Amino acid sequence: MEKKDNLISIIIRTMPGREKFLDKCLFILTGQVYKFIEPIIVVQKLKDGDSLENIQSIVSRWKNYFTNIQLLSHTSEQDARSRSLNMGMEAATGQYLAFLDDDDKVYPEHYSNIIERLQKSKHAWAYADIILATYNIDGQLVSRETPFKRERYSFLNHIKGNFIPIHSFVIDQFKVENIGSIDETMDKNEDYEFLLRLAFKYEPLYVEKFGAEYSVRSDGTNTIMSAGSSPIELYEKRQKWIEAELKLNHRKVTNFGWWVREISEQTATHNKCLEQINYELLKESKRRLKNIYRSVCWKFIRLFRKINWKLRHRPKKKDIIPETNAEAAMLLLEIYSSKSWQIICPIYAIESILRQFK
Repeated sequence: MEKKDNLISIIIRTMPGREKFLDKCLFILTGQVYKFIEPIIVVQKLKDGDSLENIQSIVSRWKNYFTNIQLLSHTSEQDARSRSLNMGMEAATGQYLAFLDDDDKVYPEHYSNIIERLQKSKHAWAYADIILATYNIDGQLVSRETPFKRERYSFLNHIKGNFIPIHSFVIDQFKVENIGSIDETMDKNEDYEFLLRLAFKYEPLYVEKFGAEYSVRSDGTNTIMSAGSSPIELYEKRQKWIEAELKLNHRKVTNFGWWVREISEQTATHNKCLEQINYELLKESKRRLKNIYRSVCWKFIRLFRKINWKLRHRPKKKDIIPETNAEAAMLLLEIYSSKSWQIICPIYAIESILRQFK
């Protein structure tokens, strides 16, 4: 398909029931300084019978502003976010390519800043800084942080962990060849795995400006893991993230070579922690840690640990609550990754549910 000069195709993933996010997303795009925009909305339906009527109504309403807007859909009972991205990429007619989840926010000059820099350089793609915005259950802004910011791009740092969210970058399709598609066997880390392949072949240009926000909400409406999950849901999601990390590590070795394993072994535990929980449990980490410490299950684990420490002549460790949620998150991951916790976690989930009825 022939690409149109200067047009940016923005692939927006959404689902039925998320119409308010899609409507707001398109409204935000109308405020972009860069006006040559082709929104491509890709809807994943869970069943063939799921209605697109509400989404079609939103698209029709914004057609007056985006004359070349596209609406695509597919059906899958499983998480098929990778398929959504590939469908959008196949339909894109613009010189520039970008991705956007329906609940994230881009600032007015985000695309204009990146495209202007790309036009003045030989780089095939560029990315800008992103702010992590956290909202409470009432939709009120709680905090704005910058955990993704780096001084410069480093492929070695990138392969240790992703710091380039999906809506932070733009690709100039006139300057890339055979970049491949999104791996549809992956329903987590799919954009990260794609970016690593892209960066391995084409060095990115870092635009040192904050261009967008990555939104985290505690009401369960995020498209990925929510901090509002029940203990059982949290355990199940954690298992899926572990499986996803194993699959991602396998892809890294396959794509780039054996040496990736050496880098992985040297990666700090706290980096793995922040990647696995996607920054979404940070605000709840101290509370979750306190709940674990006061549980019967933890007292049971502590008993066996004390015996182990005594037999090995090791000093006892106290249960501490760190001052920051980030440090608490590190401790949480250490607990979640232990064999003793994996055995007793289902019992803890039941205990947590029973505690709610007291």
